[in-house]
Amino acid sequence: MVLTQERVATARAARTWRLGARTRKTVLLIHIVAAGAWIGIDVVMAVVVFTALLTGDDATRALCYQILELITFWPLLAAGLVCLASGVVLGLGTKYGLVRYWWVAVKLVANLVLTVLVVVALGPGVRELGRAGRDLAAGQAVAVPVGDMIFPPIVSPTVLLIAFALSVFKPWGRIRRRAR
Repeated sequence: MVLTQERVATARAARTWRLGARTRKTVLLIHIVAAGAWIGIDVVMAVVVFTALLTGDDATRALCYQILELITFWPLLAAGLVCLASGVVLGLGTKYGLVRYWWVAVKLVANLVLTVLVVVALGPGVRELGRAGRDLAAGQAVAVPVGDMIFPPIVSPTVLLIAFALSVFKPWGRIRRRAR
């Protein structure tokens, strides 16, 4: 009986690794700053995309296309990865866990999906726009569907704001484990 209780205590201690208060606050600060930077980059992207859509000046449009290539892919990827890494550390090192609560699991999935979309969908699109911007600045006629770029700065901040709300309100409770 004593061995069983010792095993349970050892297993429980191994499962309940927690971040110290100062470390948790530091990682949480990094997580919040990364998410804030992510939303900020999305807002700047929206301004540049809508400027390109609404301007009649080819020089301004060319500049907007080139700016999109510079300010979106790498900064968004970095913000997404920092947010993901700090979120995983917080999930593993706090009472909430990675898949213990629905709101944490939803945030994890949202972060993964948005980060993958940056690589798969946004990267090729902004590289194409950057080339088109250079061609347009050189005086060549360019037909670019910049209208397709309105979706990332609308969808991403919406999902991120939902993630912020999930962090504040923590809805839905625990994910129930099946009985063994």
